[in-house]
Amino acid sequence: MRVRFLVLWVMALLLGAGAAGAGPWPREAGRFFLSTTTTLGAANGWRPQQSEYYAEYGLRPRLTIGAALSTSWRFDYADLFLRWHPFDLPQGMTVGLTSGVRYVPYSIARYQPFVAVEAGRGMALGDGNLWTQAGVRLYAARVPWGTELATDWNTQIGYARGRWLVMMTATHFRSRQVAITRLRPALGLRLMSRFHLVAEAVIPPDGRVEALRLGLWSEF
Repeated sequence: MRVRFLVLWVMALLLGAGAAGAGPWPREAGRFFLSTTTTLGAANGWRPQQSEYYAEYGLRPRLTIGAALSTSWRFDYADLFLRWHPFDLPQGMTVGLTSGVRYVPYSIARYQPFVAVEAGRGMALGDGNLWTQAGVRLYAARVPWGTELATDWNTQIGYARGRWLVMMTATHFRSRQVAITRLRPALGLRLMSRFHLVAEAVIPPDGRVEALRLGLWSEF
């Protein structure tokens, strides 16, 4: 039982991280989105404790390929996925269906397939753009006692105007034995024409800030 709980807890830490830039929006064919994010943990004296790298490429107007990589004092995990946008929806709405696999080299379940469904809507508001999005990702980990399932829910509202953007994201990871809920307010600043510098706080239900995440996003 102790080993089972440890495996589920490690899954929670890895699966609940969330990747910058992930969402329901189609990537224009031939275009890239790249991000790198460093996490500074309060328990670690606000020193860097994790680095994440994320990439998307528009293969076709309805098909995006993506990858993610996370490292700490070792290689934590790597993701590879495809996201399909089956419908043309009105009024700025979009839906994305994702299928992929996560590789966790030091886990008892090294290969963890996942599927996801996400929906979003964007609209003009004043001199800027407002968007909302929500989704859920389902992971499956094959372990000696069977298959463990976990869900990672997220919802976000954001607004971009001029060089600035603000976002509020709520995430909830759940497995049979672990539940983790976090609020993630973020502020971003556009640098030049293709870069965004983004700062995000990670706040558990008790209200204390447990981590800060500093990211650099680029689209070209």
